[in-house]
Amino acid sequence: MNRKINRLFILALVISAAFAACNGGGTKEAANTTADSTGTAKTDTVQQAPQDTTPDAVKAAPNLYKVISDSMGIRVLEATYKPGDSSAMHSHPDYALYVIEGGTAEFTGKDGKKMINEMKTGAENIRSAEVHRVKNTGKKTIKVLLVEVNRPMGTVSNDAAMDATKVAPDEYKLKRDTLGIRILEATYKPGQSSAMHTHPDNAVYVINGGASAFTEKDGTKQTHELKTGMSMIAPAGTHSVKNIGKTTTKVLIVEVNRPAK
Repeated sequence: MNRKINRLFILALVISAAFAACNGGGTKEAANTTADSTGTAKTDTVQQAPQDTTPDAVKAAPNLYKVISDSMGIRVLEATYKPGDSSAMHSHPDYALYVIEGGTAEFTGKDGKKMINEMKTGAENIRSAEVHRVKNTGKKTIKVLLVEVNRPMGTVSNDAAMDATKVAPDEYKLKRDTLGIRILEATYKPGQSSAMHTHPDNAVYVINGGASAFTEKDGTKQTHELKTGMSMIAPAGTHSVKNIGKTTTKVLIVEVNRPAK
C-alpha cells in the first residue's frame, strides 16, 4: 500500500513539473524536434548550412582582376596573371571564359586539391560556381576574359525560329551550351551579311575588329567600328549585320538564357 502511495506521489510531482515548464518559462522558445528513421532526435533549428563568405575575384585580387562591364546581372572581367602571379582564394558564380593569351596555371580548390591547366589561346569554356585560387606557373603572361552570370537559373522565352545559329549558320557557330549560358563565335568576311536574327541579353568580346552595319527590326541602321579587344554587355534584341569593312571580323558572344532578377 505504501509503495502504491509513493508511486502516485512521484507521478504527481512529474505532472506538476511539466505544467511548471509549460507555464513558467515563456521567454524561451522550444526547438522543433523530430526523429529520423534510426530514432535519433534531430532539431530543425540547426539544419541551415553556413553561407560561403569567400570574397569574389575583384575583392580578393584587385591587382589581377579588372571589371570591364557590369550590367543586368552580367559582369565582364579581365584577368591578367604575369609569370609567378598568384591570387588569394576567391569565388565565381556560374561563368563563361575565353582565353585571350594562354599559358600554364595551377588551380587550387577550397578543399586544397591542386590541378595544372594548360590554357590554350582561343579556348572557351562554361563553368559552374566555384571557389579557388590561381597561380601562373608558366613563363608567359596569361590573359582571360570572364563573363560572370549573377542571375538565378531559369529559361528565357526566345523565338527559336530567330536563333542566330539557325537563321545564319554560316556566320554563327555554337561553341558551348550549358547552365543557361551559350557561347557563340560570329565570323563575317568583308561584304558578308546575315539574315534578321535575335539574341537574348549577352556579353560581346571582339576577337578581330572591323566596320559593321547593324539593321534593327524597325529598319533603323547603325554603323559601328568594332575594335579588337573591346567588350560590352548588350540587352536582348533583333537585328541583321553586314561587314562593310575590308577585314574579317570575329566576335565572341556569351548569351545568357536566364531571366533577369
